[in-house]
Amino acid sequence: MQNLDKQVSHRLTRHYMVALFVVALLSLFGQMLIQRSLNESSNDAHVVNLAGRQRMLSQRLCKMAILLTNKAHFSEEAAFYENEFNETLNLWVKYHYELKNGKLGLEKKYFVKNSKAIQELFNEIEPKFQIISSNADSVSKKNYTANSSHFIIKNMLTNERDFLKIMDKIVFQYDFEAKEKVENVKRIEFILFGFTIITLVLEALLIFIPLVRYVQEVIFKIKESKNELQTKNQQLEKTNEQLISTQKDLVKATEEKFRLLRKDDNTRSTALIEGQEEERKRLARDLHDGIGQMLTGLKLDSEQLKSLPFVNEKQRKSFEEHQKLIDETIEATRTVSFNLMPSVLTDFGLSSAIRLLLERTAKGVDFKASFNDLTENISIPNKVENNLYRITQETLNNIIKHAKAKKVSIILSNEKDKYISLVVIDDGKGFDMKKSKKSRVGGNGLGNLQTRVRLLNGTIKIESEPGKGTSIFVKIPLMNDNF
Repeated sequence: MQNLDKQVSHRLTRHYMVALFVVALLSLFGQMLIQRSLNESSNDAHVVNLAGRQRMLSQRLCKMAILLTNKAHFSEEAAFYENEFNETLNLWVKYHYELKNGKLGLEKKYFVKNSKAIQELFNEIEPKFQIISSNADSVSKKNYTANSSHFIIKNMLTNERDFLKIMDKIVFQYDFEAKEKVENVKRIEFILFGFTIITLVLEALLIFIPLVRYVQEVIFKIKESKNELQTKNQQLEKTNEQLISTQKDLVKATEEKFRLLRKDDNTRSTALIEGQEEERKRLARDLHDGIGQMLTGLKLDSEQLKSLPFVNEKQRKSFEEHQKLIDETIEATRTVSFNLMPSVLTDFGLSSAIRLLLERTAKGVDFKASFNDLTENISIPNKVENNLYRITQETLNNIIKHAKAKKVSIILSNEKDKYISLVVIDDGKGFDMKKSKKSRVGGNGLGNLQTRVRLLNGTIKIESEPGKGTSIFVKIPLMNDNF
């Protein structure tokens, strides 16, 4: 089908281009011929007009010469025409040579191609012109006497009659040749018109009619192809329906498998985290009730030994160091027990536990801490409290290990008793989010935070850039089937 489209397109394009090129060529040639003919007709009109003016100027020169050579009888007329005579003479001479040489210098330059007949007429009129112009020049320069003036006027008038006759022939010849040019143009234009008509007829017979037949054949083939395509489409639709049905079943099975895997993973993760919490509670209880009580008893026994005398100063210093070590061990035990499971979380709730955690963390690290509790006497499930506390604890550990922050801010808030939000912001060195994705391992660091949030059906958003600190936004629903 695609090859057929290309064949039709190429064939139509080629034929139309040939037809349009021939018509355009004939039109262009005809337009050029008409423009040239108009220009030549315009030039010929100027030439005929100028040749006619030569007759008038020669008559005017003779008239003014008579008046100027008979000032006694025509004093007023002679005075009036004296300056005009020179201008008329110069103009007459100038136009004569321009016509003869075929170069007219009017408002713009016109070039005249004189025929052989006109050139012969100019050769014939040249002696008459020379006699008239030389005598007129004598009148202009006042190079005559009272006796010779009669002879000058006679020569001018005698030659003027012959000059006018030959000038009439030149004018008629110019006009005749101009008409011949127009007739030639008409004949050529008629021939071009005939060629154009013939070209159009040939295009119709050799291009358009065969092209119409060819297009009809192509349309017929397209109809056949369309019918075949409809049949195949119907078959494809049935196959598609089967494929879609199979695909839906496959997607449904895949989704079910993924849901089961996700549920199984959540169950394992929940069990693991709950087991960790239970183990932490047990260890915290053992440390507090076991090792803690024993260390307290040891400290009490040690206090009783203060009343006994020491053998020497060295023994006393050793005893003081022993007591100091007992105090440090008790404090370390309390810290470990608190980190494993702070009693304040169970006794006083999440807000107090986070505040105490932040204060204890800030003591050992050089950063400024702030905590804003914006919750409004809401009931938070124990599971949510434990996980939010662990998320805060993990976040602070990451800040201490990696961020080198100077300021840490924690905000705890709720939204219409539906969600509880935790925001932790630091001004540390931050990290590149794209690069960090490649190095994260599930269950460690940020991955552990994301796992805890996912098990609570919550959302976590982490924003960080190198040199611009890190912001962590956690949002947990308070109503959840997992609680």
